Amino acid sequence: MLLLRLVRLARHVRARRSTGLGLVALLLTVAIVGNALTFYLFERTVVPTLSWGDACWHSVVSVTTIGYGDYSATTVGGRIGTIVFIIIFGLTTFSLFFGMVMDWASTAMSNAQKGLGRAMVRDHILLVHFPSEQRVKQVIDEIRGDPEYGDSEIVIVSTAIEELPFAAKDVVFIRGSSHDVDTYARAAIDGCRMAMVLSPDYSDRNSDAIVAAAVSVIDRIKPEIHIVAECVDERHLPLFDSCNCDSVILGMSIAGNLLVQEVHDPGVAQLVGVLTSNRRGTTLFSVDVEGAGVPYREMAKALHDQAINVMAVNRGAVSHTTFKGIESQVGDRIIYAAAGRANWAELVAKSGH
Repeated sequence: MLLLRLVRLARHVRARRSTGLGLVALLLTVAIVGNALTFYLFERTVVPTLSWGDACWHSVVSVTTIGYGDYSATTVGGRIGTIVFIIIFGLTTFSLFFGMVMDWASTAMSNAQKGLGRAMVRDHILLVHFPSEQRVKQVIDEIRGDPEYGDSEIVIVSTAIEELPFAAKDVVFIRGSSHDVDTYARAAIDGCRMAMVLSPDYSDRNSDAIVAAAVSVIDRIKPEIHIVAECVDERHLPLFDSCNCDSVILGMSIAGNLLVQEVHDPGVAQLVGVLTSNRRGTTLFSVDVEGAGVPYREMAKALHDQAINVMAVNRGAVSHTTFKGIESQVGDRIIYAAAGRANWAELVAKSGH
C-alpha cells in the first residue's frame, strides 16, 4: 500500500510541475535530515567521535546510491532509520527529483529552440519578422560587421517559422505575433537598444500594413526605442506617419533605382555595395550635429584630408549634397563615408574648427 501511494504521489507531482518540484525537494530534504538525525543519535553510542557533519555526509551519499562505505548503520535504530528515510522515502524522492530536473531542463531547451520561452538578454537588437532565411542571415551578418553593435545579442520575433533553421551565436528566437504585447515581453523589449522591422512577405501587398502595426505596438511599449522599418511600396509611406517610426527604408525602390542607374553608369552599384556594407571596408556613417555655426564646405574639405568624405547633410526632410553657404545647426545630421565611426566633437576636432 505504501509503495502504491508513493507511485500515485509521483504521478500527481509530475502532473503539477509548478508545485511538484518544490514538494519533492522538501520530501528529499526530510529524508536526508531524518536519516542523518537517526544515524547520529543511534550510531554515536557506538562511535563517540561521530559528528553531525559525518551523519549528514552518510545520509547524502546513501540517498544518491554512491555509498562510499566509510560509514554504515550497525545499531537497530540506525538501520530502521536507513530503511524508512533512505530506502523507502529517500531513493524514491531522489529519483523523482532528478527525473523532474532533467525533464524541466529538457523542456526548457525545447521551448527555447521553438521560441516558446523568454529571452534572457539585455541591450540587444530586436529583429521582427522572418521573410526568408537568406534575408535574415544577411541582416545578421551586417549587424555583426558593425564595430559598435557587432557583439550585441539579437532576438528574432516571428510566427513564420517553428524554430530557427540555422545556428548562430547570440541569436535568440521568440515565436509569437508581432502585434502581441506578450510577445515583446518575452523578447525582453525593456532592455532592447533598437528594433528592425522587416517586411514579412515581399509579394504581399498587405505586408506594409503589418509592419506599420508592429512598429506601432513597439513604440507604444517603449517609445524611446530606435525603430527602423522596411516598406515595400512607397505609396504606403503614410501608414508610418502616425506610428513614430524613426526611419523607413524603401528597399525595393532603392534596388529599382540602382538597377536603372547601373545601366547608364556602370560601377555605381559596386560603390553603393561597398558604402552600405559593414563588412567591406569604408562604409557610411551618420552623426547628430551638436553645435551651430560651423561652415560645412570648409569642414568637408578639411575632413577629406583625414580620409573622411562628407556625403550629405540632412536637415529635416531635405538632404543637402552641396554645402556652399550652409552652416551647421543643432538637429542636422551629417552622412559621411569613413573607415570608422566618429561623433560630432571628433569630426569638429579633425576638421580644425
